[in-house]
Amino acid sequence: MKRIISIAAVITSSLLYMSCQQEILVGDKVDMSRYGNVTSLNGYLQAGSPGSAGGVVELAGKEYTATLRFGMSRVPQGGAEIKLSYDPSYVQAYNALHGTDLEAYPETGVALEADGRITVAPDGKKTYTLGLTVSVADNLVDGQTYVLPVKAESLTEGVNIPEDVSRCVFLVKNTASAAYVPKDPDAVKTFLFFEVNDTNPMNAIEYVLEDGSMFFDYVVLFAANINYDRERGEVYVNNNPNVQFILDNRDKLVKPLQDRGIKVLLGLLGNHDEAGLAQLSDIGARQFADNLAAMCEAYGLDGVNFDDEYSAAPDLSNPLFTQRSTEAAGRLVYETKLRMPDKAVTVFDWGDMYGCESVDGVPASEWCDIVVANYGSSAYPVGGMTLKQCSGASIEMNLGLYGYGSPVPVETASRVVSGGYGYFMLFAPFAGDYDAAKYRVQVESFKNVATGLYGQPLRAVTRYWEKEAFEPVAIPF
Repeated sequence: MKRIISIAAVITSSLLYMSCQQEILVGDKVDMSRYGNVTSLNGYLQAGSPGSAGGVVELAGKEYTATLRFGMSRVPQGGAEIKLSYDPSYVQAYNALHGTDLEAYPETGVALEADGRITVAPDGKKTYTLGLTVSVADNLVDGQTYVLPVKAESLTEGVNIPEDVSRCVFLVKNTASAAYVPKDPDAVKTFLFFEVNDTNPMNAIEYVLEDGSMFFDYVVLFAANINYDRERGEVYVNNNPNVQFILDNRDKLVKPLQDRGIKVLLGLLGNHDEAGLAQLSDIGARQFADNLAAMCEAYGLDGVNFDDEYSAAPDLSNPLFTQRSTEAAGRLVYETKLRMPDKAVTVFDWGDMYGCESVDGVPASEWCDIVVANYGSSAYPVGGMTLKQCSGASIEMNLGLYGYGSPVPVETASRVVSGGYGYFMLFAPFAGDYDAAKYRVQVESFKNVATGLYGQPLRAVTRYWEKEAFEPVAIPF
């Protein structure tokens, strides 16, 4: 398989950049303590509006608009002139920091409102916003991610902008030529877990909205495991045969989903030994994050999902482990995002997996892209996150009410929209027993969710993908 690279080589390269300064997105972390000296006047640059999950702006249409925010420690008495500009010279430093090899977004596709100039009036306000427009540039490679750094400079003596808060970095992925209809970027996204021990993930492509866009936005392959290798003394990603079959056949079982705009994530779950997602030490978290980054690179995955279940108690005499806590879980999520800034790093709010506000002073909003709640509840934001990063509903499709009884009500989905949430979670449809009555209830549930979230029906569903099949078959009832 052409995409499969040496995982050991990727892990080795990821260890090389660990000695670099560790930040997630330059320009988003602002330590206001540095502004304690009232005799100085310092500024900072931030993204005024959040990007899509994974820190990536998907350029699906002709252009994308964002807001930049410039702030100061106090109001300047004499006024000031600030200049924002595209800064491709920073790309090399960005790649060194994150262990990536991304190219700069073409300058011809970048436009700043008012030519990037901010005029600060004497005794005016402390924060100002400016628009950024990213348009489709010539010669973009389909599916490639580019770096777009914007830098703030002061043109006024006495107004200082510290280097580490002078930039805001956007990652722009070219999907303008994609052979699918994109959803409205502000629409609620569906987040689907497939139990791959008995289900083919290709079933996701059979669910299409009336306007041609895909019903499912994220598919989690549930699940690989975290385990501890006692002989080698390391934590590692353990794929059972069902997960490995899908990864080995990614061109037939993963890429077709991605070609239609669906993000495919690897689910991670505990596996009855001392290695747990919320009980790794800092050293253990970095080691496991190296493994995850290598796995996602090797198999072309779009990110990961963490679920803190089924782990035994940690061995506290082992330097790879620590007491189970939300802080330890947060460290793993942070270290994973550090290595995969262009991937979606997501969590299931269960056990100790979620709740950490910050790691090394970096708020959760910069390293946790999405949180989905347990069944029957809604997720909540922490550490600067917003409801747009949270699921407003989580439904178990294979068992209980919505598997055998009444379908999900339209109102359940409508409340997610009116509540301002960004995601709707669905778990384990298409069970291997292929029960006709249950299947009909699930399809009816999806239709109701589509109506509640998007105000439009699903197209007719006529095909089904059997486990490990590379071609669909007609639904036999």
